[in-house]
Formats: sequence, structure tokens, C-alpha cells
Amino acid sequence: MQNQIASYLPSPGPVILIVYKKEPYQYLAVFVNQTREEAENLFKEKYTLGPDETYEVKEYRNVESYSVTDDGNLLTNGSYK
Repeated sequence: MQNQIASYLPSPGPVILIVYKKEPYQYLAVFVNQTREEAENLFKEKYTLGPDETYEVKEYRNVESYSVTDDGNLLTNGSYK
């Protein structure tokens, strides 16, 4: 597992991670201070999904800092979730 550079939020808030796998790629989208519905709508605007394609949504609350891992997870506030 290799970490990316950490991002720090000005105040604790919600973070939504969307993981979309389309072989041979994996797309990770991070949305800060948005609801799940807002994040999913923005994601669907950016990526056109086929009828059989799905994505996974992971929600985090009270996040102060985060970094995205290569395996599609977040390290939040210094902890692996």
C-alpha cells in the first residue's frame, strides 16, 4: 500500500470517496463537504457508466486530513479506514 500526499481540511467535515473499476483501470474520486447525493451526481456527470457498471461509495465524517491509498481506501486523520 502506497500513500499519496495528505490533504488537510480547514475544518472537520464529511468526505465521500467513490471507487469505480473499469478494467484495467481504477478511478478514485474524492468529494469534500458534499452530501453523498451531490457527490454521486457530480461523479455521474464526469463518468458515463454503462448499464452493467457499478461503483462503490465510502462515506467518512469529521475528517480533518486524508490521503488516498492505491487500493481505493482513505487514511483519515492519520488512521486507516
